[in-house]
Amino acid sequence: MLSWAHLLRWRAERHPDLLALADDRGQQLTYRELHEEVERLAGGWAAQGVGPGDVVAILARNRVDWISHMYALNRAGAIAAAVNWRLAPPELAALLDVMRPAAVLADAENLALLNAAAPGLPRVVLRAAGTDGLISGRASDDFHGPVPAWPAGSMAGNKPFVLLHTSGTTGAVPKLVAISNARLVASGTYLKLVVPEAQEGARHLRAMPLFHMAGLANVTYPLFTGGTTYIQSAFRPKEFVDAIVDKQINFTNLVPSAIAMVVEELRGRETPADLSSLVEIGYGASSISPEALRAAIEALGCRFRQNYGSTETGGFPITTLDPADQYPESPHLNTAGKAALNWEVRIVDDNLEDVPDGEPGELIVRGSEPFDGYWNNPAETAAAIDKDGFWHIGDIAVRDADGYITIVDRKKDMIVSGGENVYPAEVEAALHRHPDVAEASVIGIPDPRWGESVHAVLVLRVGGAESADAIKEWSRGQLAGFKCPTTVEFLDELPRNATGKILKRTLREKFWADETRAVS
Repeated sequence: MLSWAHLLRWRAERHPDLLALADDRGQQLTYRELHEEVERLAGGWAAQGVGPGDVVAILARNRVDWISHMYALNRAGAIAAAVNWRLAPPELAALLDVMRPAAVLADAENLALLNAAAPGLPRVVLRAAGTDGLISGRASDDFHGPVPAWPAGSMAGNKPFVLLHTSGTTGAVPKLVAISNARLVASGTYLKLVVPEAQEGARHLRAMPLFHMAGLANVTYPLFTGGTTYIQSAFRPKEFVDAIVDKQINFTNLVPSAIAMVVEELRGRETPADLSSLVEIGYGASSISPEALRAAIEALGCRFRQNYGSTETGGFPITTLDPADQYPESPHLNTAGKAALNWEVRIVDDNLEDVPDGEPGELIVRGSEPFDGYWNNPAETAAAIDKDGFWHIGDIAVRDADGYITIVDRKKDMIVSGGENVYPAEVEAALHRHPDVAEASVIGIPDPRWGESVHAVLVLRVGGAESADAIKEWSRGQLAGFKCPTTVEFLDELPRNATGKILKRTLREKFWADETRAVS
């Protein structure tokens, strides 16, 4: 089966002088240089005793050598494990305890975090220039060794290529997902089919964190198609827009909150930015309001494509909302599109019976490159995958007669108030239509009479001056009474994780920990 090591070698032979990767730290590699660097680093890891089946955690911000080390570990038969560098030391310690890595690759910015969480773990430290570093505190001026033989068995398509961890928004220890060579190649093949302009030499800009599937898949994908990828260490709206202009970027991907920041950046510029090179922006990871998407379509003037998936799908979207459905007055703008190639999608009730079109149910899927469970976690795997091989995502969805699927909410986020099911996403969509509301998140809070009541947490637009009572009164004209917020809270910003997902558990904690807390 095709592995990424084989693919990079082929790319190096096909287009040796084509720029493959560049970053905002000054590192850049052609396809020939990338292949040579991967070979060199694979020898370095092998010389340190890292080989087939070993896990090496990567705790570093986006950079070229993050990618080259990941491929080198695969080349040596080992498995890279991407780690969220925003974790607190106890969280990182718990995650590393699950991963059990043989070593950690870290950048200088994250050494203090690593030392606090796991001071005894061997580590390679990425320096400001180059990839040589320190192993277990000992200087290594030349990180190399004999290039290992091609371990075909350990690089086969169905073998793990990289480990990712779930976002852990429930507060539990994150689960690990093994992404195989085959799944990443399959996702690249699909994206090449639906985006034919992503040809050899096309220019891509990536700023989403590489420890998340949305960031990682969108860096491996251009390498699959022979594109040039410009990597930013973090998302900063001004630098992001400047890079689109300076590098004449054709493709990029963002989460909805970042799209909104780009729109605000563009609106605030005295001189309009030349975005004529942009062909398409992909987005996902969290929902986007139709109003925000309309503003983005107007400001950026390019195609948009929504891909709905997760860490567990390994970069292969479950559904896609194509650009043809993304124009300001599109009737499908609030949907996740139609099922993508590869997936069998069902929407079922609690008895696993298919629900009729137009009725909400749990979305379950299986595919030709299926999610086969959580790494070394049979209990969570058994809870997520049923006897017929369908993965239970945990999302509530509705499918219409034309096959368009709308994600209503997370099953666990559903509010049960007085026996009625309330889907927070529906309430949030209504609140986003209020002219003074910039962001909205809806949660259930304890209610002595109804069990739970609807609580809205809002961020107002600049100049917005609505009161809690005014918001509640306005909602009554938009929603059924049992869906309307009973209480309203205002914040300067909503808590989010690194990929832009709102941390609802953080919003809930103060209410469920102390049920006597008063709200307006």
